[in-house]
Amino acid sequence: MAKGRITEIDLLRTVAIILMVIYHTAYDLYTFYDWHINLWGESWQTFRIITASLFLILSGIATNFSSKPLRRALIVLACAVLISITTYLYDPTTFIYFGILHCIGLGMLLLIPLKKLRELNILIGIAILTLIPQIPAPLPTLDYYPIIPWIGLMMIGSGIGYYLYIRNNLRLPITYHLSLITLPGRHALLIYVLHQPIILATLALLYSR
Repeated sequence: MAKGRITEIDLLRTVAIILMVIYHTAYDLYTFYDWHINLWGESWQTFRIITASLFLILSGIATNFSSKPLRRALIVLACAVLISITTYLYDPTTFIYFGILHCIGLGMLLLIPLKKLRELNILIGIAILTLIPQIPAPLPTLDYYPIIPWIGLMMIGSGIGYYLYIRNNLRLPITYHLSLITLPGRHALLIYVLHQPIILATLALLYSR
């Protein structure tokens, strides 16, 4: 098993964080400052799906390296509950009851036994994504990623991670210094929890001038 941090995974997490911040900044500008942004158009929805998919695949890859997968999954789920409570207090009619963090946390729990399937997870994940339609949200919500079919992406990531980093012991020849670039990727969960309050505070400061 790979030891320590895997630079390219942290780098891709940083990319996913940047995409997430861009999308949520656009959402906040649309919601709170009346910017004319078509968030439900094809371009922005494709952007959203790419961002979420990158997070889910990387989370699946990471399940191959966690020494305490149950603890890690419970931490993610605890953060998801915190987001549910916070958004409920803000607006109980659209609070996040099963967003992407809920999906990732539950997916991490399910992959504790499922990762034993190794590369077979790739085929099962593809089948889930292509054969099972997404269940519509039962209630209005700001963020909705049901475990089916989205766990399919995590399973694909888990299988890819096993094939590349465990079976074939992949080591990319990255020799240049990337510590600053990969820093956000090494603290992705913390940034996910804090980024919206920071964006909102920054926009409020800019618009107060």
